[in-house]
Formats: sequence, C-alpha cells, structure tokens
Amino acid sequence: MAGKVWLYRPTAHKTEHHGHERIIPIGPKGQEIIRRHLSVDLQAFLFSPRKAMEERAAALRSARKNKVQPSQKCRKKRRPKKRPGERYTPQSYGRAVAEAIKRYNRGRSEAEQIPHWHPHQLRHQRALELKREAGLDVARAVLGHRSPAITEHYATLDTAKAAAVMEKLG
Repeated sequence: MAGKVWLYRPTAHKTEHHGHERIIPIGPKGQEIIRRHLSVDLQAFLFSPRKAMEERAAALRSARKNKVQPSQKCRKKRRPKKRPGERYTPQSYGRAVAEAIKRYNRGRSEAEQIPHWHPHQLRHQRALELKREAGLDVARAVLGHRSPAITEHYATLDTAKAAAVMEKLG
C-alpha cells in the first residue's frame, strides 16, 4: 500500500495452478474506496455480508421512533436456514444486484425499469475504456490475460470510435 499505484497480489486466482502470477494495479480512485473500508485487521475482507447486515440492523434500531415491545426484543431465529457469509462471492454479489433490480422494477412501467445487469458488464466496460485510452497491451496487463485474443473478447467492438471515424470519413 505504497506509491501512487498499489500492486495487489491475490493469494489465490484462477490461473495459479498454471504457475502464473496475478498482479492487480489499484489507482487513486480504487485506493480511496479501499481506505474507506479498511479495518484494523488487514487480513479481513473489505466487504463482508455479515458486517453489512449487522450495520443495517444497527441503523434500523437507532432510527426507531418507539421502543421495542418486550416480547419482540429477542426475535432472532435461533438457527436460520441461511446466514450471511464472511465474504461476498462472485455469485452472491451478482444475485444481490439482480434482486435489487427486481425489487426496483416491481410495479414500474417498462420505460422506468432498469434492464437486466450482470457483474461481468463492469469488467467488459473497463476493458473497453482501457483499450480505448491506453491500448490493447495495457488492457491485457490490467485484466491479467495471457493472450490478446481474450482481451479483444472483453474489449468488444468500440462502436463510439467507429462512429467518430465514419463522421470524419463520411
């Protein structure tokens, strides 16, 4: 966590069994987000569903306008079927976003609804921005790809660039 760009080396990643090292550069914007969520335990996960649920419950309790009835004080389920985990997984945050969109869209007209969204769209969008601003090699390095063909898949066709060229050329 030193320098203008931090280099994060995850302890586990999907190509480690091939002997590849994964280095993720984190710029100033990412660093600011991380700093807001750092805790004393630097090995703890930055974003924890369990911690988020505890904070949400505490906020709801503090915002109450009247006292809790004595019979309602200990309403927690003794053994809930599903408990929040210590960390988010790729599937869990995707489901959380999909559920939030579903709730938002309920009862709204089609024009007001948020379209289907998937977390990988963030990666595709960032790949396209990196390719547009700094070129394919930089996008490939940031995304951690071995082959430029994979990066090309993520950084799909740049229709904005094509439209700009066609505007110039006619």
